[in-house]
Amino acid sequence: MLPSKLTIVAVGIAAVFAATAARAVDYETAHIDERHAMYVDAGGRTQMLTINDTGHAMMMKNARALAAGAIIYRSGGKLYLLEDKKMANGKMMFADMQSWTSDRLLVGAAGR
Repeated sequence: MLPSKLTIVAVGIAAVFAATAARAVDYETAHIDERHAMYVDAGGRTQMLTINDTGHAMMMKNARALAAGAIIYRSGGKLYLLEDKKMANGKMMFADMQSWTSDRLLVGAAGR
């Protein structure tokens, strides 16, 4: 194999490994793009969905907008929705999130 072809193959393999590593990080820090939805079933499994025009119209007619910042929590086989809100001490609830979660991704991220 010529050196230039070998270089192209090596770059291609490196790109595959980089994309795989990026996907692993994205899994933990995923976001929901426009016209996409996250479906959570009763068992807590999630599925990302792309919403078409019919689905968008249905969502706009029947769904409720969430406040900026929301947590979906599962406990005892039930799903709960927690929205950020101002607490009695004047701070936003999620500003102190690191005190009630052990998630390594939140260290230093509270209050963003």
